Amino acid sequence: MNVMVVDDEPLLRFNLQKLLQDLWEEVEQVICVGSGVEAVERIRDVDVHAVFMDIKMPGMSGIETAGILREIGFSGHLVFVTAYDQHALEAFEHEAVDYLLKPVHGDRLYQCIERLRKRDERTVKYELDAAQLKRLLPVAGSGELRWINATRGQQVHVIPLGDVCCFIAEDKYTTVVTENGEFLIRKSIKELTETLDSGQFWRIHRATIVQVGRISRVERDQDGYYQVIIDSIDRVLPVSRANSHLFKQM
Repeated sequence: MNVMVVDDEPLLRFNLQKLLQDLWEEVEQVICVGSGVEAVERIRDVDVHAVFMDIKMPGMSGIETAGILREIGFSGHLVFVTAYDQHALEAFEHEAVDYLLKPVHGDRLYQCIERLRKRDERTVKYELDAAQLKRLLPVAGSGELRWINATRGQQVHVIPLGDVCCFIAEDKYTTVVTENGEFLIRKSIKELTETLDSGQFWRIHRATIVQVGRISRVERDQDGYYQVIIDSIDRVLPVSRANSHLFKQM
């Protein structure tokens, strides 16, 4: 992992370079440059994880440099290192992670490094979650759902269809019943029937769809009509006469 120090004062560059090498064990190289122009040129060619940059520099200031870096697509961490605290607001407008005052002490720099590590962990988690979600997406052109967005209270949950025991239409909503509780969606039973895998989900009633693999057993009620029992959610679901043919060979 590469990080960059941008400062027009050689001694300050050296001191910060040494601190970063001592405190941030993941760092392989600390690239030191003396101006904003040099920083932009190097970042075009080298993958840089974080930039520690002075604000007051001859020519292009650190704030101006940050703007250009964002324009050319730099998405790494920005940390401003300066003797002046009046530029803090401008710094954070360029998505700066931290703002260090000179002289930089080891304990304060370590706090900054820990902040960067936590941001990296959140980014990795987000990427993993996104990858997991992508695996649940339907194959292009298949037309079949692989997951469903459903609400419970004020929260939206992404539910893999494999976790669904049944769908039950109620008024304007459809209840998604899983072993972990019930959720609501705005899709109708008819819409679900058109998009669900008909081999995996059976419509047993005008208001009910069940996942076949979740059925514990099928029984007849006292009037001779079929009913589906799903023990894991303690549900007994009636089968309409029109759909009873699904179970006649069972």
